[in-house]
Amino acid sequence: MIGGTAGIGRGLAERFVKAGIKVTAVGRRQERLDEFVSKHGTDKTAGIAFDLSNTAKIPQFVTR
Repeated sequence: MIGGTAGIGRGLAERFVKAGIKVTAVGRRQERLDEFVSKHGTDKTAGIAFDLSNTAKIPQFVTR
């Protein structure tokens, strides 16, 4: 879930978790990702720090 740590993205990510869907949240701020994963548990969520404005690194991110 891109933008899963704030706003609409976070709201959608939380609804997915409540529906039993494992969510990998992607965002720029590691502390927000850590808080999201801590709140919902590592069995239901994961967090990856990445800034989509760094377009040159998107292919590496997708491969990872």
